[in-house]
Amino acid sequence: MRSAAFALLMLFLGGDAALAQGAFYDISVKVDATKASKSPWDGVPGLGTGRPNLNASPDIAVCVVRAEGKPQCRWRPRGRRLLSVCQNSLTCKFDSISLTPVPVGLLFIDIDARLHDLIDIVILSGNDTAAGEADVQSALRAALATLTPGLSEGAKQRGLDKAKVLPLQQCVAAACRLTQSEFRLAPRQ
Repeated sequence: MRSAAFALLMLFLGGDAALAQGAFYDISVKVDATKASKSPWDGVPGLGTGRPNLNASPDIAVCVVRAEGKPQCRWRPRGRRLLSVCQNSLTCKFDSISLTPVPVGLLFIDIDARLHDLIDIVILSGNDTAAGEADVQSALRAALATLTPGLSEGAKQRGLDKAKVLPLQQCVAAACRLTQSEFRLAPRQ
């Protein structure tokens, strides 16, 4: 009886250790070539890929949003300006991002000089519980109001301001498709 209890305790502790190891993830994101409205991420709509739209690809950043505290964003400050770690690119990899405890929100944005564009928004949850998702949703709305205050009515109508809720493990097994992008999580070893 004692050995069975010890074995169960070790399995339980081993599961916690595995969860602690999986606390950090690399996030790889691939953004659609244009916004859902078919306009370029940066540049002038209707001018195609000519000289004025040379840098039409987004400057991707990711912000991790929890129910409590400020959003933690991955970008490179340069003076008074913010830059992406992947300037003018449709793909970006963000290394070693803490995603525990779940639920946690991810806000993908295109960094612009004045008003950032919303790429996508998602809540990563545990596999079996919805506890805390409403608090994260409220925190995401506050982060959206601060980080993307110019979110257009058209974007709101397309549902870009509504977070999808996905189990975290689903996005480890395969890429998770959102409205204007897809992303994948890779546990850090």
